[in-house]
Amino acid sequence: MKLFRGHNAELVNHLFQTLLVTYLILLLFEQLWEGIVSVYLNLNYLLILVIVAGILDVFSETPLKPRERVKNLDYWFVVVLGILGFVIIKFKTGDLGWLSWVISLIAGALIVLLSFLVLEERDG
Repeated sequence: MKLFRGHNAELVNHLFQTLLVTYLILLLFEQLWEGIVSVYLNLNYLLILVIVAGILDVFSETPLKPRERVKNLDYWFVVVLGILGFVIIKFKTGDLGWLSWVISLIAGALIVLLSFLVLEERDG
């Protein structure tokens, strides 16, 4: 059973993606600088909107798009995101001493390796 088709399905998909990225960025800001977002917005309400939009997106029929070739820039972007993930996790777990280095390195490596797997699957 598909609730939305065609243009409406694309709108629901775009809404879900926009809400999800917005939520993740605001959550990251809140984790890095506590109180910068929660003073103005309860992120739980935004999470509810993300979940509802995600459920609607699952029950939408979006047309298949042709696969794009993976570029070298995509790989560099993944590496930068892995380094950024390492830095953020190290910052948040710095009180753990040497264990924070281990956790950060493993997490950064997982970000890069799993993203490479997704890119390779996309390249087909």
